[in-house]
Amino acid sequence: MTTNLITRYLEYKKKHLTSYTLSLFTDKEYKNYEIECLKKYIDNYVEVFYHQRFETLGNGVKPDQNTIEIEQEGMRLELLDALQAREIIESNSSYTRKKEIIEETKEYAKAVITFDQKKVVEDKIEEVITDITINVSKKFPVLQNAITAWIKKYKEEQKIIKKLLEENKTFVLNQAPYQENLWELTLLTNIKQLNTYKHSLVKRVEVDQKVEVEKLKVIAMIVNQIILGQIIRKESIGNYIIPVKEEIWQEKTDIEEVLNLLNDKILKEHIYLGVSYNILSNSKKLQEKKQEGYRFACYQDFTHILDIPTKISTIDTSNLFSYLVVTGCKAKDVSTIEKEEPSIIKQIFFRKDR
Repeated sequence: MTTNLITRYLEYKKKHLTSYTLSLFTDKEYKNYEIECLKKYIDNYVEVFYHQRFETLGNGVKPDQNTIEIEQEGMRLELLDALQAREIIESNSSYTRKKEIIEETKEYAKAVITFDQKKVVEDKIEEVITDITINVSKKFPVLQNAITAWIKKYKEEQKIIKKLLEENKTFVLNQAPYQENLWELTLLTNIKQLNTYKHSLVKRVEVDQKVEVEKLKVIAMIVNQIILGQIIRKESIGNYIIPVKEEIWQEKTDIEEVLNLLNDKILKEHIYLGVSYNILSNSKKLQEKKQEGYRFACYQDFTHILDIPTKISTIDTSNLFSYLVVTGCKAKDVSTIEKEEPSIIKQIFFRKDR
């Protein structure tokens, strides 16, 4: 089971959107089949809109209203094909009713998808739910208490979301900006008790590898929370570089624990793990992680490198990294590095003082 917050939230969202839809109408006799159809429509929507995984369309398509409708229609046809394959074992009445349910549930799901797409202020929620429900009722039957039930379920969901986004006051992220919508993340502790100890002692404890791994996991969990908040508020998702110390990359169990916290398509597209060229280029295991969708930023010290353009070209053409972060160099080499224009790496940055 994945431990990252985004995947868990989206699985929860699928269940909750299905629950919203069942507030509109439930066929008691065919309830199980109705739920089966609704789950298919809602799962398809969440994967298309949030993960940009398409079943009918190809990759590289933007998940707008039109593509969502095309994917939903593809799901409708898939459900009809599956039902047709069972026609010989269904009674005439059952087959006819199930065909109707496929059409009805698509419209009920569409109503809930319309709601999920809207960016609505809190005091307008009841009005929006009422309007959507009334529009559905013009075409299909709606339960008498549909609006009340939907609003109640929405409020229950908001309580859970509030807890998920509760700020962690023990740890704070230092977010160093590199460019618009791109930050490097490091961890700041906010534990008052540490103020009673000598600074040198605290630092010695912090450099212990197990502590470093735990700090890295805390960063991963907090950035999960940050990105989840952006998703829920329908904001543009930020991009983040997380530097990882070399010794952590050497321990398979440690790095797997961290990667598992980032194992979601959305997280993989917005988080870049900092690693040196030597470590990534010499590790087939880590290169496999890149094939799985994880992204990397090269952290490179150029202080003792004589041929800087060649080194940058080697890093660039390795096709392993999205960014290059210069962690050190001689003053006279700054202009040389600044003149470089890599073809694959998006940008070269000089690491900021933390």
